[in-house]
Amino acid sequence: SPPATPPPPPPPPPSSPPPQPKLKRIPLPVALAGGLFLFATSVPPSQKKFARKLLVLSEETLRSDPTIAMELGMGIEAGGVFASSYIDGAGSDGADALWGERTVDRLVLQFQINGGATWAQGVAYGVQDRNDCGEDDGVTLLALEVANMDAVLNGQSFQVPL
Repeated sequence: SPPATPPPPPPPPPSSPPPQPKLKRIPLPVALAGGLFLFATSVPPSQKKFARKLLVLSEETLRSDPTIAMELGMGIEAGGVFASSYIDGAGSDGADALWGERTVDRLVLQFQINGGATWAQGVAYGVQDRNDCGEDDGVTLLALEVANMDAVLNGQSFQVPL
């Protein structure tokens, strides 16, 4: 008998991602003073797995970007999360929870970045496909910005190309 035909791949997502959840950013002095407390409480337990995967994807992206590597040095690591904002795929914010034909949860993280001998702050935005339980748990990094301490103090950041 002929070999079974594999199912077709899912359709690619549209080019424009769903809107980001609003993130209330933690000011630098508060982040530095309350770091350990914030790291332990900033992501609700139900989103911790999603947040961990988003941080892993962010770290991989940071390490592969030559501008970031030049600025922060080798050994870049995504550290603790200062703040997060989450919207579930049910569209609890009233916004469309669909990305193409995929129902997605949305998460934004403000987190510490350690690299070489310097410190920076990152903001990552990602989605998680509620129906994808594959190797990456259906998590896709959609936007990543980085600011070193001087840039954070001046309200500036660098959009990392994805």
